[in-house]
Amino acid sequence: MTKKVYVTPGGLTILQAKAGLIVAVLFLLFGLVFAVVVVLDTPSSEGGLIILQIAFFLIWVAACLSIIVFCARLLSKGKTVAQNSLIDMYLAETTGPPTPGTADFEARLHQLERLRKDGLITEAEYQGKREQILQEKW
Repeated sequence: MTKKVYVTPGGLTILQAKAGLIVAVLFLLFGLVFAVVVVLDTPSSEGGLIILQIAFFLIWVAACLSIIVFCARLLSKGKTVAQNSLIDMYLAETTGPPTPGTADFEARLHQLERLRKDGLITEAEYQGKREQILQEKW
């Protein structure tokens, strides 16, 4: 039986959600003030430019509101940082043939001994591989 570690991307932490909420609100306020200043400063004869500016600021507001809603929904769930982190790690035990780095040393040494006795490897190959197995971390 071997153990495998699975790492998957997690979500935002609570601290990051709070920071995102604050930044999005500040961006929204900045965008609204900037929109008012720009639209009032634009001459009324530039109708097409005013429409383009209004469209841009509507997209800006929609983006800021979507970030605010996303962060607020995450915060309303009340998850802790441990439950909602940037990286989720899972340790799973698997059955099947062991991988060379994690196999049982005794079984690998016995298998190596059988290969030498059956004449499938030379004495030099046996000694080299045996040293390699013994040098691995137990």
